[in-house]
Amino acid sequence: MNANLSYIKKLTVIATKTLLKHYLLAILSTVFYLVVGYLLLRSNSEGSFFSMRDHTQTIGKFLWLIGLILLPILLFLFSNKYVFSTVAGKVVEERQDDLIIPALDKVLLVFQSNQPDIVQNAGDYTFAKLKLINQVKNTQIENPWIKRIVVFGLNKIKFDSLDLDNNNSFYDLVKSKFIAVLEILTEADNRPFWICITIQWLIVLLIWFVG
Repeated sequence: MNANLSYIKKLTVIATKTLLKHYLLAILSTVFYLVVGYLLLRSNSEGSFFSMRDHTQTIGKFLWLIGLILLPILLFLFSNKYVFSTVAGKVVEERQDDLIIPALDKVLLVFQSNQPDIVQNAGDYTFAKLKLINQVKNTQIENPWIKRIVVFGLNKIKFDSLDLDNNNSFYDLVKSKFIAVLEILTEADNRPFWICITIQWLIVLLIWFVG
Protein backbone atom coordinates (compact mmCIF):
# COMPACT_ATOMS: atom_id res chain seq x y z
CA MET A 1 0.00 0.00 0.00
CA ASN A 2 2.78 2.43 0.93
CA ALA A 3 4.61 1.58 -2.28
CA ASN A 4 1.47 2.31 -4.31
CA LEU A 5 0.93 5.61 -2.51
CA SER A 6 4.52 6.55 -3.21
CA TYR A 7 4.03 5.68 -6.86
CA ILE A 8 0.85 7.79 -7.06
CA LYS A 9 2.78 10.76 -5.62
CA LYS A 10 5.52 10.19 -8.17
CA LEU A 11 3.01 10.21 -11.02
CA THR A 12 1.31 13.31 -9.64
CA VAL A 13 4.61 15.19 -9.49
CA ILE A 14 5.43 14.23 -13.07
CA ALA A 15 1.97 15.26 -14.25
CA THR A 16 2.07 18.58 -12.37
CA LYS A 17 5.51 19.55 -13.69
CA THR A 18 4.63 18.63 -17.25
CA LEU A 19 1.28 20.41 -17.13
CA LEU A 20 2.69 23.60 -15.60
CA LYS A 21 5.44 23.71 -18.21
CA HIS A 22 2.94 23.41 -21.04
CA TYR A 23 0.48 25.85 -19.48
CA LEU A 24 3.22 28.43 -18.97
CA LEU A 25 4.40 28.11 -22.56
CA ALA A 26 0.82 28.30 -23.83
CA ILE A 27 0.12 31.44 -21.78
CA LEU A 28 3.34 33.18 -22.86
CA SER A 29 2.76 32.35 -26.51
CA THR A 30 -0.87 33.51 -26.33
CA VAL A 31 0.08 36.80 -24.64
CA PHE A 32 2.70 37.38 -27.34
CA TYR A 33 0.11 36.55 -30.00
CA LEU A 34 -2.44 38.91 -28.45
CA VAL A 35 -0.20 41.91 -27.83
CA VAL A 36 2.00 41.82 -30.93
CA GLY A 37 -0.88 40.91 -33.22
CA TYR A 38 -3.06 43.70 -31.86
CA LEU A 39 -0.29 46.30 -32.15
CA LEU A 40 0.50 45.27 -35.72
CA LEU A 41 -3.13 45.33 -36.76
CA ARG A 42 -3.70 48.70 -35.12
CA SER A 43 -0.58 50.09 -36.78
CA ASN A 44 -1.62 48.73 -40.16
CA SER A 45 -5.07 50.33 -39.73
CA GLU A 46 -3.53 53.77 -39.12
CA GLY A 47 -4.73 54.04 -35.54
CA SER A 48 -8.15 52.49 -35.93
CA PHE A 49 -8.30 48.76 -35.37
CA PHE A 50 -11.59 48.27 -37.21
CA SER A 51 -10.74 50.31 -40.32
CA MET A 52 -9.94 48.02 -43.22
CA ARG A 53 -8.10 49.32 -46.24
CA ASP A 54 -8.08 46.12 -48.27
CA HIS A 55 -9.09 42.48 -48.30
CA THR A 56 -5.66 41.34 -47.13
CA GLN A 57 -6.00 43.19 -43.85
CA THR A 58 -9.54 41.88 -43.48
CA ILE A 59 -8.29 38.32 -43.80
CA GLY A 60 -5.45 39.01 -41.35
CA LYS A 61 -7.81 40.40 -38.71
CA PHE A 62 -10.27 37.55 -39.23
CA LEU A 63 -7.54 34.93 -38.77
CA TRP A 64 -6.17 36.75 -35.72
CA LEU A 65 -9.58 36.91 -34.03
CA ILE A 66 -10.38 33.27 -34.80
CA GLY A 67 -6.95 32.22 -33.53
CA LEU A 68 -7.40 34.31 -30.39
CA ILE A 69 -10.52 32.32 -29.50
CA LEU A 70 -9.69 28.85 -30.79
CA LEU A 71 -5.95 28.34 -30.37
CA PRO A 72 -5.70 28.91 -26.57
CA ILE A 73 -8.49 26.36 -26.05
CA LEU A 74 -6.68 23.83 -28.24
CA LEU A 75 -3.38 24.50 -26.45
CA PHE A 76 -4.87 23.67 -23.06
CA LEU A 77 -6.72 20.63 -24.41
CA PHE A 78 -3.58 19.24 -26.06
CA SER A 79 -1.57 20.00 -22.92
CA ASN A 80 -3.92 17.88 -20.80
CA LYS A 81 -3.95 15.10 -23.38
CA TYR A 82 -0.14 15.03 -23.53
CA VAL A 83 0.17 14.94 -19.75
CA PHE A 84 -2.20 11.98 -19.54
CA SER A 85 -0.36 10.17 -22.35
CA THR A 86 2.99 10.80 -20.66
CA VAL A 87 1.87 9.50 -17.28
CA ALA A 88 -0.11 6.61 -18.75
CA GLY A 89 2.83 5.57 -20.91
CA LYS A 90 5.08 5.52 -17.86
CA VAL A 91 2.61 3.36 -15.92
CA VAL A 92 2.25 0.95 -18.86
CA GLU A 93 6.01 0.54 -19.14
CA GLU A 94 6.68 0.22 -15.42
CA ARG A 95 3.61 -1.27 -13.74
CA GLN A 96 1.36 -2.82 -16.36
CA ASP A 97 1.45 -6.33 -14.94
CA ASP A 98 0.91 -5.47 -11.28
CA LEU A 99 -1.36 -2.41 -11.50
CA ILE A 100 -3.24 -2.10 -14.79
CA ILE A 101 -4.05 -5.72 -15.64
CA PRO A 102 -5.18 -6.62 -12.08
CA ALA A 103 -7.47 -3.58 -12.10
CA LEU A 104 -8.99 -4.71 -15.40
CA ASP A 105 -9.41 -8.26 -14.09
CA LYS A 106 -11.21 -6.91 -11.03
CA VAL A 107 -13.61 -4.93 -13.20
CA LEU A 108 -14.27 -7.85 -15.55
CA LEU A 109 -15.04 -10.21 -12.69
CA VAL A 110 -17.52 -7.80 -11.15
CA PHE A 111 -19.08 -7.10 -14.54
CA GLN A 112 -19.43 -10.80 -15.27
CA SER A 113 -21.23 -11.44 -12.00
CA ASN A 114 -23.57 -8.46 -12.44
CA GLN A 115 -24.32 -8.82 -16.15
CA PRO A 116 -24.32 -12.54 -17.05
CA ASP A 117 -26.75 -12.18 -19.96
CA ILE A 118 -24.65 -9.57 -21.71
CA VAL A 119 -21.54 -11.64 -21.18
CA GLN A 120 -23.08 -14.82 -22.58
CA ASN A 121 -24.80 -13.31 -25.58
CA ALA A 122 -22.95 -10.05 -26.30
CA GLY A 123 -25.78 -9.18 -28.65
CA ASP A 124 -25.42 -5.47 -28.12
CA TYR A 125 -21.75 -4.56 -28.14
CA THR A 126 -22.33 -0.84 -27.69
CA PHE A 127 -24.47 -1.41 -24.62
CA ALA A 128 -21.91 -3.87 -23.24
CA LYS A 129 -19.15 -1.31 -23.73
CA LEU A 130 -21.07 1.44 -21.94
CA LYS A 131 -21.96 -0.87 -19.07
CA LEU A 132 -18.38 -2.05 -18.74
CA ILE A 133 -16.96 1.49 -18.69
CA ASN A 134 -19.58 2.50 -16.15
CA GLN A 135 -18.52 -0.48 -14.05
CA VAL A 136 -14.94 0.81 -14.09
CA LYS A 137 -16.08 4.20 -12.82
CA ASN A 138 -18.02 2.55 -10.00
CA THR A 139 -15.31 0.03 -9.06
CA GLN A 140 -13.03 0.84 -6.15
CA ILE A 141 -9.74 1.37 -7.99
CA GLU A 142 -7.55 3.23 -5.52
CA ASN A 143 -5.18 4.75 -8.07
CA PRO A 144 -7.00 7.46 -10.08
CA TRP A 145 -4.43 7.20 -12.88
CA ILE A 146 -5.07 3.49 -13.25
CA LYS A 147 -8.82 4.11 -13.42
CA ARG A 148 -8.33 6.67 -16.19
CA ILE A 149 -6.06 4.31 -18.10
CA VAL A 150 -8.57 1.46 -17.89
CA VAL A 151 -11.39 3.72 -19.07
CA PHE A 152 -9.22 5.01 -21.91
CA GLY A 153 -8.29 1.49 -23.00
CA LEU A 154 -11.88 0.27 -22.97
CA ASN A 155 -13.01 3.30 -24.95
CA LYS A 156 -10.45 2.50 -27.64
CA ILE A 157 -11.58 -1.11 -28.03
CA LYS A 158 -13.80 -1.73 -31.06
CA PHE A 159 -16.41 -3.90 -29.38
CA ASP A 160 -18.31 -4.53 -32.59
CA SER A 161 -15.26 -6.31 -34.02
CA LEU A 162 -14.99 -8.90 -31.26
CA ASP A 163 -15.15 -12.42 -32.65
CA LEU A 164 -17.35 -14.62 -30.49
CA ASP A 165 -18.16 -17.20 -33.15
CA ASN A 166 -15.42 -19.55 -32.02
CA ASN A 167 -16.74 -19.86 -28.46
CA ASN A 168 -13.97 -17.64 -27.20
CA SER A 169 -14.46 -16.04 -23.83
CA PHE A 170 -15.83 -12.52 -24.04
CA TYR A 171 -13.49 -11.50 -21.25
CA ASP A 172 -10.41 -13.09 -22.80
CA LEU A 173 -11.09 -11.17 -26.01
CA VAL A 174 -11.64 -7.90 -24.18
CA LYS A 175 -8.46 -8.40 -22.17
CA SER A 176 -6.33 -9.25 -25.21
CA LYS A 177 -7.59 -6.22 -27.15
CA PHE A 178 -7.17 -4.02 -24.09
CA ILE A 179 -3.51 -5.04 -23.76
CA ALA A 180 -2.99 -4.26 -27.45
CA VAL A 181 -4.51 -0.80 -26.94
CA LEU A 182 -2.07 -0.07 -24.13
CA GLU A 183 0.73 0.03 -26.69
CA ILE A 184 -0.75 3.30 -27.92
CA LEU A 185 -0.06 4.88 -24.55
CA THR A 186 3.67 4.21 -24.70
CA GLU A 187 4.13 6.98 -27.28
CA ALA A 188 3.04 10.40 -26.05
CA ASP A 189 2.59 12.75 -29.00
CA ASN A 190 3.27 16.44 -28.36
CA ARG A 191 3.05 17.53 -32.00
CA PRO A 192 -0.51 18.96 -31.84
CA PHE A 193 0.58 21.33 -29.05
CA TRP A 194 3.56 22.60 -31.03
CA ILE A 195 1.48 22.90 -34.19
CA CYS A 196 -0.85 25.30 -32.36
CA ILE A 197 2.12 27.34 -31.11
CA THR A 198 3.51 27.48 -34.65
CA ILE A 199 0.16 28.60 -36.06
CA GLN A 200 0.05 31.47 -33.56
CA TRP A 201 3.47 32.71 -34.65
CA LEU A 202 2.69 32.22 -38.34
CA ILE A 203 -0.46 34.34 -38.04
CA VAL A 204 1.55 37.12 -36.38
CA LEU A 205 4.18 36.89 -39.14
CA LEU A 206 1.43 37.01 -41.76
CA ILE A 207 -0.03 40.16 -40.21
CA TRP A 208 3.42 41.75 -40.12
CA PHE A 209 4.14 40.75 -43.72
CA VAL A 210 0.89 42.01 -45.25
CA GLY A 211 1.17 45.26 -43.28
